[in-house]
This record gives sequence, structure tokens and C-alpha cells, in this order.
Amino acid sequence: MDFRLMLTLTNIARKIYDVLIIGGGGAGVTAAIYSVRRGLKTALVERKDIGGQLLEASTIENYPGLYGVMGPELAQLFKMHLLEFDVDLIYDEVIDIHIKENIFEVILKSGEVARARTVIIASGMEPRRLNIPGEKEYLGKGVSYCAVCDGALYKNKVVAVIGGGSTAVSYALYLSDICKKVYLIHRRKQFRAEDILVKQLRERSNIEILVPYVAVEIIGENSVKKLKIVNRETITEKIIDVDGVFIAIGHEPNVSFLKSINPEFNKKGFIKVDARMRTSIEGLFAAGDITGIENQLVVACAQGAIAALTAAKYLKEKEPWSFKLIN
Repeated sequence: MDFRLMLTLTNIARKIYDVLIIGGGGAGVTAAIYSVRRGLKTALVERKDIGGQLLEASTIENYPGLYGVMGPELAQLFKMHLLEFDVDLIYDEVIDIHIKENIFEVILKSGEVARARTVIIASGMEPRRLNIPGEKEYLGKGVSYCAVCDGALYKNKVVAVIGGGSTAVSYALYLSDICKKVYLIHRRKQFRAEDILVKQLRERSNIEILVPYVAVEIIGENSVKKLKIVNRETITEKIIDVDGVFIAIGHEPNVSFLKSINPEFNKKGFIKVDARMRTSIEGLFAAGDITGIENQLVVACAQGAIAALTAAKYLKEKEPWSFKLIN
């Protein structure tokens, strides 16, 4: 691993950052780049790897200038870009945040504390669970939330994808190039996915669409063997033979670490922000999917840039004597 990717715990404890960013997806990476370019001492905390949901995405077709790029490939480009700047990357998990004497204390799972004058929350979302029998038991043994990550394991096999949004349809299309057969199971007759994806879906001969069905149980022995589904209209039960089940029914905001400072949330649990990405807490900003404002990469990146610029302006107005502007 590049030496710049790891900090000693001593270095973390010793510094007070101007901006600390939580999350290494599109919003977090963009915020870090803009923050450093404004001459701010910047850290980015990421618990997995740079890229966020890009690491689980198949083909990206709506990011300007990079039509048809694979998600993991774009994530790597983001990472390479980020490493060109003096950003402290901390690979750890944030479990809590406190505020003491106008300084944010970001508590890490390792037990260390990172301190900063401002914080940008770009922690994104977590996959939503079905919460049905067999889902937890067979996680990693046929149950997956990422077709790009695990699809290659099911070459020439039969799999099911559960969901009706763009992610689910993209997963079904991606898996149809690898697997012998793909079932797409959706609880409604209409899909929420983009029209162009649905059109492609209906053109694939090895994809069978099952609507309006809901999954009620994942059955297996040492690994997944079958999936029990129920028709919502007729209440008839159906059991299909599958080797894997890919669940893509949406995401939930990753906000559990905000319990102590508790910014204002909207009714769906996303952090409320204004047009400048400011939250209800002074010095705390949010960007990307965590705001619930369109789950799109280009939107997340734009919000990350706005959050960093707003943080820079906030710091300049608060402590003009310590602010060094870099054009």
C-alpha cells in the first residue's frame, strides 16, 4: 500500500485539521480535492477503500466524458487523482463525533480521535436488507449486495436479482453476460429504473422477469440452493432453483455515528442541508447520497465541491488570520 495511505496513530492525534471528510466516494473525494486546493489542512476518513458505491457499480453511462467506464475503474481514477494532493487518508471507521471548544472530535473505531475545525459528512448509504429467513445465514454463501464484486463467482450458473430500480436492472444486465440464466424479481409490475435500462432488460433472452413477486425465504444447505417467492396479487407461492441471490432494493443513509451531535434529518433519515451544504450544526457540512438529493454520482461530486468551498469560506470568515488561499 502507498505510504501516503496510512497515518501513524501518533500523527492523527497530534493534528487539528481545517477540514475532515468522512467518506471516500465521489462527494468525499471531490470535497478533499477542493479543500486542499484552498490551502486547507485536510483529512479523509474511509473505512473500506476510495470509490464508495462505484466499487459496486457496473458500467457508468451518465458521468460526462467517461461514457461506458466500469465503476471500479472510475474509483481507481478517483483514488489516483486524490493521491496527487496532500490529503491525509485515514483508513478507519467513524463511530461517534463530539464537539469540544468549537473543535470536532471524530472518534475512530481504532480508539483514536481525529480533530478538525470543520467536518464534511459524505458517508453515503448502506444496502437495504430484505430481512427474510436465509438472508443473513447465507451472506457470502450465495447472498450478495454487489453483482460487480461477486458476479464472476456465478459463471454459467443461475442467479436471481431482487429489485426494480436502476441498480437492480443494471445488475441483471451485467449478470446476464456471465450467468446461464438470471431471474429479475420485482414487487411491482412497473420498474423504477431508467427507461433505457428497462428496454435493454427486455431484449435479453436469458433474463426472466418475475412480477409482481416478493422474496420471502432464501433456502440452502451449505450455500444458496433455492428462493421462495410469492405473487402479491394471487398470493401463490413459487420456488425457483438458484445458485445466488443478489439483493438491490435500495439503500439507507449511513448516519449511526452521528448520534451524539445529532444534526437535523428529514423524514427519510437523510441529513438536511441548505443550498450551500450546511447542516443545522455550525461547521458541519454534508454532501452526496447522505443528503437524499438524487442518488447520482455527478450530483454527489457537485455537492462535495460546494461543501468544501462553503467550509473554506466559513473558516476564512471565522479565522481570517490563519487562512491561506491557494488559487
